[in-house]
Amino acid sequence: MITTRNVRVALLAGIIVLGAVACRSGSGPTGLSETPPSSPEALLAELKTHKDHIDQATDQMMQRIDQFNASRQPGQRTIQFSEVFTDDLNDEQRDILNRMIVEEKDVSYKSLLEKIIADRDLIRNLQEKVVHLEQSLPDKFVLARKGDTHGRLAIDYLVNEAQIEAPKAKTLLAGVDQTDELLPGNKVWFFYDPQQDTFRTYVTQGEAGQTPLAVRRALQRKLISERDAAQSAVNVLEQVKSNLETDIAALRENKTALEASVDRLSRDLSFRQNSLFYHAANTRELKDQGVLSPVLKRVRDVKGVSFEAALDLREGSTITLAPESFGLERITEVRVLPPIYQEGRDFTVETSEGTGSARVVILDSNLFRGKEVLLAVGG
Repeated sequence: MITTRNVRVALLAGIIVLGAVACRSGSGPTGLSETPPSSPEALLAELKTHKDHIDQATDQMMQRIDQFNASRQPGQRTIQFSEVFTDDLNDEQRDILNRMIVEEKDVSYKSLLEKIIADRDLIRNLQEKVVHLEQSLPDKFVLARKGDTHGRLAIDYLVNEAQIEAPKAKTLLAGVDQTDELLPGNKVWFFYDPQQDTFRTYVTQGEAGQTPLAVRRALQRKLISERDAAQSAVNVLEQVKSNLETDIAALRENKTALEASVDRLSRDLSFRQNSLFYHAANTRELKDQGVLSPVLKRVRDVKGVSFEAALDLREGSTITLAPESFGLERITEVRVLPPIYQEGRDFTVETSEGTGSARVVILDSNLFRGKEVLLAVGG
């Protein structure tokens, strides 16, 4: 069935065609005379002439499109009548116009007006039938207003119309389905059967733009969308949480490693601060290396000497020297260099007749902490 809206769309297309033809025909921007005729008869004659232009122009345009489309090869683009009005009609309106043409509907000015009148009468008849059917129903209805609720309207009906006590009305209402999605203009229906002591209520669209079901579904879609968005946010937060936990674990590992490193460095520093570092060698070897002067046996150059041995003065105060370590049969003397350290005051040297070994005993530990000394061993 062609609705009034559809016909008006096609009529709009015809009027646009008329404007296009009128501009070509002449007198003014619309094709009409610039000055209106002086008599009603002359004006009607002029307007009827231009009315005929609508149908003539429509036929000519459709013939031209048909001729063009007939000349096209398979796969080549063809033209639809509605494309002429691309800037004036939306997609839905162009689809309606194309469908009317495909179905060979008459789109002349007179035919369109006839369709408008016929559809208007059909709509009026349908509306009258709906009203008649509603009036024949035993159910009563009220139009919902802004702020109304299904439950409150139902209680008003039961108490005021059905003459039921409020406690019983609440009991009856508790046994029926209600909608929270009530729009102004919705029809809220009620029927109470005193014989069966039953109550029913429901909601139809009425004068509102949507039914409660459509509103409920829209709200459900919104809730689903919000739920999905929330779930997505939760997933993001979970990922962030997982990343943070990974980072925290890595930081803890780094902290443990740093603490171990700090502890090791602290021990190393404490060891260096509390230890005596020394290099012990045969006096002759030290002379040959140029560490000691050949005559006075004084320290001359220690650049090549590595003070690789250490005595932790927190744990001990004695350095034991074995003669075989220096290529000697026995050790008869040990000099502690540089000579700023005095034997008997800062240290003592003890030799053993039986083993040939020697011991350097540190007397003043504080004096030797963190220092480097050279032990020249003689035999």
